[in-house]
This record gives sequence, structure tokens and C-alpha cells, in this order.
Amino acid sequence: MARIAYTMSRFPKVSETFVIDEITAVEQRGVSVEILPLIHHRDPVAHPAAIPLEARAHYIRPWSPAAIGALIWWFVRHPGRTARAIATALAGNRASVGFLIRTAALIPQAAWFARWCATNSVEHVHAHFATHAATNAWLIWRLTDIPYSFTAHAHDIYVDTTFLDRKIHDASAVIAISEYGRDRLAAIAPAEADLIHVVHLGVDLSDARNRRNRRRLNRRDLQGPARVLCVARFNATKGHDVLLDALALLVSNGTDAELTLIGDGELRPAIEEQVERLGLSGSVRFLGPRSHDDVFNAMESADVVVSASVETPDGDAEGIPVTLMEAMAIGVPVVATRTAGVPELITDEVSGLLVDQRDAVALAESIRRILGDAQLADRLTSAAAVSVEESFDREEVVSDLLETFLGRR
Repeated sequence: MARIAYTMSRFPKVSETFVIDEITAVEQRGVSVEILPLIHHRDPVAHPAAIPLEARAHYIRPWSPAAIGALIWWFVRHPGRTARAIATALAGNRASVGFLIRTAALIPQAAWFARWCATNSVEHVHAHFATHAATNAWLIWRLTDIPYSFTAHAHDIYVDTTFLDRKIHDASAVIAISEYGRDRLAAIAPAEADLIHVVHLGVDLSDARNRRNRRRLNRRDLQGPARVLCVARFNATKGHDVLLDALALLVSNGTDAELTLIGDGELRPAIEEQVERLGLSGSVRFLGPRSHDDVFNAMESADVVVSASVETPDGDAEGIPVTLMEAMAIGVPVVATRTAGVPELITDEVSGLLVDQRDAVALAESIRRILGDAQLADRLTSAAAVSVEESFDREEVVSDLLETFLGRR
């Protein structure tokens, strides 16, 4: 049985259930997965599948006695290699104060992980996100020669790309979740463009089909407010302010609609203030973070799922939102903005409706169209389900993933 390790900055995160689902799917292929998080993350709610994974993850605190002991062990056994690895990592991150501090903190952790991987016959290390987790994988490789790969998502390649060219150069494979992301990575390291592969994040289609069938059978009459759903962290890239402006337009024009927001984050106070200012307190529900099952249940009863994502002034943007994939697979019509990799998922007027970012008027009109035209909603959801099954089936995605970094399907 092949043994690999997954590393990530925080685990388990309810907003990163795709990592949990991917690990579970990889293990179902007969691959043993060890989990090496940099931070033991705790959310108010948990993905049920995360509980057994969290229990067996290998957590080690930065600068703990065990981590310091591992670093000393590497210096004693391989002084030159260890010194060069540390010097390269620190020098490579010196352009970013934040990255430099975080790299210095994770060096003892990486030493402990490296010794554990070498002792326990780990064949490959795969990181999710191209920043600190990929640096951890790179350090493990420098100390052990165990090859590594990483999946790059969105903010990790759009904003601060310090040391990223080196991590791309030394990886056995680099995975982008969209063609848009691949192009960004190839621009950073053009000589390594052949190392960069597009492997989408995927959806569990068996569960989605069951929910889609149940939604079809239990089609609700449109008595009461129309149910608009947005599942997204409350941060600058998600465009909640634009969505609320669109909702205000809908309500002022006579559309009886209720917006449910699932998620949490640093911008929640500002979003709550905007709801009050726009007079939408009776039309917006804040559910906070929710488990994956709760999100799916909310989608099943929604009339439309909306993503109003924007590109921020510092260049941060979406990858391809998994929640849009899941909504499309379940059979919920979607409205989204033309940002980053989103048009690779949604074809405008075919599998959903796309509008320009920060255009609240167009967003409101697209939501109104779907709510007011059952035939349009049915046409879009039928095509969307086919599109997701063709390109975002988790089973096929995992096959592509394993072939990319292990040479096996």
C-alpha cells in the first residue's frame, strides 16, 4: 500500500471541507494518508468525516521540545543539508516579513515532520495551498529527498507569491484547480510550465444525485419569500456588500425574497451594519458556519444560490467555488460573477447566469429572472448537472490527482 502525507496550514477547517473529502477519497483508493497540519484548527461546527481524521492527525507545536529536538537531530546527522535548507528557506522568504516570520516558526515543525516521514516510509508529500503548507513540504523534501507536490487555489497565488517560484521549480508536480490558476502559476515560473497540471476540485456525485432527485420530487410551491442562499466566508473576495445591494434592489422593486448567509469571518460586523443601513433586517438570515450536511440541506430548499465574488485591489480573487459546484450538482440554479476560474464552471445562459463583478443591478436582475421563470431555472439546472458530472466528478478528479503525483489511478 502506498503511503503519502498531506500537509495544510490549518486542519480541520469547516470552510475547507474539500481537503477532508479529498483525503477520504484518496484513502478509498487504497492509499494510506498521514495528515501533517501546521495548526490544530477548531471551528464551532465540524464536518463529520473530519472527526476520525482529526483524531489521527500529527500535530506538533512550533518550537515545542519535540520539534526542537527533531531540528537538533537533523543538524547532528546532516549538518550541511540542514543548514542549506534553512538558509534557502529564510533567504527565499526575506522579501515578505509575514512569510519570513511564519517560515522561521515552521522550520522546527518541518524538521519533526521530516523525521516522522523518513521513519515511517512516506513516499510522497502533498500540500494544500501554495504558501506555508507548500513551504513545509519543500523543507521536508530538502531534508529527506521525499518528493512533494502541492495544490494551488486562489489567494495563495494571487497576492503574495514570495518563494513560490522556487517551490514550483523543486516540486515533482504542481496542481492548479483552474486554467486561470494554471496561467498565473506558469507566469510565475514559465520554465516549469510543464509541471503545472489542472485538476479540479470535485463533488461527490452519488450524494448529489440523491439530493437532486429528492429536490425534484419535493419541488416546493413558491408561496412565501423566495429563498436566496449564499455560502461563503465573510471576507473581501466574496462580495457580500454587492449581494446586499442587489437584494435591496430586489426588495424595493417588489420581489419577496429572503437571503440566507452561511459562513463567518472578519467582515461580519460590516455586513451586519450594511443590512441594518439598507433596512434588510427582516430579509436576511445569518446562520454562521455550518456543517457540510447543513449546507447541503440549505441548498436543497433554496431557489437560487448566488456567489457575488470580486477581485480585490491587492489581486485576491476566487479559485472555483466548491459551493457553486455542489449547488449545480444538487440541481439549484446559480448566479455568479465573472471572476478568476468561475467561467470555467458556469457557461452563461447555459448552466447558470454570469454577471460582471460589482454590478449589483445586473446581479439583482439575474436573480429576479431565475426566481420568476421556472422554465429558465429548469433549463439551467439540467445543463449544470451534466456539466458538473462531466468535469467535476470527485471520483475522476481523484484518479487524475493520484496519477499526477503518484503515477497511478
